[in-house]
Amino acid sequence: MRSVRCCIALLVALSAYPAAAQEGPNLIRNGGFEQFSGDDPVGWETTNIPGVCVVVSASDRKVAGKSAVQLTVKECFGSKFPGMITQGKIRVSGETMKLSFRYQLTRSGEDVGYIGMDFKNAEGSTIRMCEERLLRETTTFTSFEATFPVPADAATAELKVAILATGKDETLHAGTTVLVDEMRLVTVSEASKE
Repeated sequence: MRSVRCCIALLVALSAYPAAAQEGPNLIRNGGFEQFSGDDPVGWETTNIPGVCVVVSASDRKVAGKSAVQLTVKECFGSKFPGMITQGKIRVSGETMKLSFRYQLTRSGEDVGYIGMDFKNAEGSTIRMCEERLLRETTTFTSFEATFPVPADAATAELKVAILATGKDETLHAGTTVLVDEMRLVTVSEASKE
């Protein structure tokens, strides 16, 4: 009898708190960057030219697990070449998507980290482009979070993380580096937005 009263008291106490945020499962494949095929994270396209110009690779500086992904700017063929990772054909639904990850940014010049989310219709045409930038240089992993409104006729999304030149001359600078780990993209329910 005593255990029944304890359970009832616990249920009454829990009902006084608002419902926990409800998020769907992670829609990103290999968002923890634990799996690599050579220098490329599995499930992602990169700007690497294998054996010639590697600007995306695994890093043992990470938040959790065994690795994070590192994007860097290098001199290749007489030009500055930026690291970029892309994951396409991400199934989307709902009204809002939330992207979160942890990052470190080491800037050279005025380069910044870039996040692009392109929503596509069933025919594969882009119907909305959203972007965010990582501007603050960090020596420890820092949290990033952004929400993106999903167009009504969106079927898929394409996510890009890259290094972007800014400033007057819009020239990339060798040595700029972005580390990314623990990436999650989820559908946010109405209950969790309150």
